[in-house]
Amino acid sequence: MAGQSVQEAVNKRPLMVLRNMVGKNVFLRLKNDHSVYKGRLLNVDVQMNLIMGGTMEYEGGKETVKFDLVLVRGSNILFVGKADDI
Repeated sequence: MAGQSVQEAVNKRPLMVLRNMVGKNVFLRLKNDHSVYKGRLLNVDVQMNLIMGGTMEYEGGKETVKFDLVLVRGSNILFVGKADDI
């Protein structure tokens, strides 16, 4: 969110932020096992379920599995960010 103040970023609705990231490379961490996934965000719905393409799973900083298509339930996500931010 370059070029925005922290307050402007905080005031945005999370769903709108995710929808603006569709088509971009993102990463996410799951709540339960802390796995990290990186890939292109293809779609997001109102429950913040994510569909990602060309996704790589990382455990302990190492690539473990490559998926062509991944559906991640929104309630299992700890956080999401732009992949170029890491």
